[in-house]
Amino acid sequence: MSETKMAQGRAEVDEANRRFMEAFERGDAASVAALYAEDAVALPPDAPMISGRAEIEKFWQGLMAAGARGLNLVTLRLAGSGDVLHEVGRATITIQPEGGETSTQTVKYVVVWERDPAGRLALAVDTWNGESAG
Repeated sequence: MSETKMAQGRAEVDEANRRFMEAFERGDAASVAALYAEDAVALPPDAPMISGRAEIEKFWQGLMAAGARGLNLVTLRLAGSGDVLHEVGRATITIQPEGGETSTQTVKYVVVWERDPAGRLALAVDTWNGESAG
């Protein structure tokens, strides 16, 4: 991939991640899900595979309802072609259940971004799991 195309892809992923984090902070599962492809697949840890944007929205809504309040995404690696990129990163999730104490969880993730028919990069595959210290 040319440096120009990679820089463009990086800018698009950075912008999508910014929008993801902002929507998550607002508790807006619909806006989070809108960043996924219609036929996207999410692979959360220790849970069944989730297929399709509507089901992914339900998943994020449930997590938000359980107290997930904040999210910070950090891209560690981004590579691929103009139409398909893979991102490896680390995320910190802030959780504050109603009446409970605030905690944070760090996860590592891999995302596959694919360009949709309109030319927009969308999350096609999203998987993550916990990361222990050390």
